[in-house]
Amino acid sequence: MSRYPIDIERFHDTLLRLRGITAVESGVENLEPIDREMLGSSSCAHLPHAALLRTDGGLKQEVLLQFEIAFDYSRDSLQSIEFLSWFVRDCARSGTKVQLRPFALPPASPMGRQLGTTLKWHMDLFIDGIEESLEPAFATVRQLHHSLETAIRLYDIPLGSETDRR
Repeated sequence: MSRYPIDIERFHDTLLRLRGITAVESGVENLEPIDREMLGSSSCAHLPHAALLRTDGGLKQEVLLQFEIAFDYSRDSLQSIEFLSWFVRDCARSGTKVQLRPFALPPASPMGRQLGTTLKWHMDLFIDGIEESLEPAFATVRQLHHSLETAIRLYDIPLGSETDRR
């Protein structure tokens, strides 16, 4: 049984078909209560700080769907990330409130040096007008997913197999 709603699960599955992508996790965050002061908290470290600083925090009835994408540091994964970078930028140019940005943990922790081992990519999808249901967010993910599948076919993007991710 999936721990994600079906629209999210299908989007994950398509991202995971890209070569070198090893894991995708996602979550939803209500941005409305987030303000400038909260952004310094470690509990907000995963949030898109620059975007939220531009608006002094979250907007009314706004949520963030965030997809965290892990990769294997191979040439194939870099090509997949480059494709996703173009794809996200193209979607944003067409009006979808989406961005792709790198995310990493500090170079060292009490457990030792971690530089070179924590880099991931966050695909941030901002959705406003959320009142009683996440259905508008799921509709946006369905559209984004359809666009991604179309772009993969149109540009003949190489895909990996299920065994490539094991």
